[in-house]
Amino acid sequence: MPQDDSYGQGYAYFGAALGFTVAILLFGGLGWVIDGWLHTRPLIAIAGAFLGGFAGFMSIYYRVKKDTAHRGGEKRGP
Repeated sequence: MPQDDSYGQGYAYFGAALGFTVAILLFGGLGWVIDGWLHTRPLIAIAGAFLGGFAGFMSIYYRVKKDTAHRGGEKRGP
């Protein structure tokens, strides 16, 4: 009988999406604080949010790539 782990997989990806959101908010908030010190408000906050978005996306990308390879989904070659 195959093991049903659909709920566990769903929670793992929900955690990844939450990490994506936290990365954007954390880097954006850090940029906002630095903007306050440098009096350049919203420049570094916007750059921080984009950097956080990129970091969060790469985290999800590598997670999905690892899960796909683990399950045998990446088959290359003849």
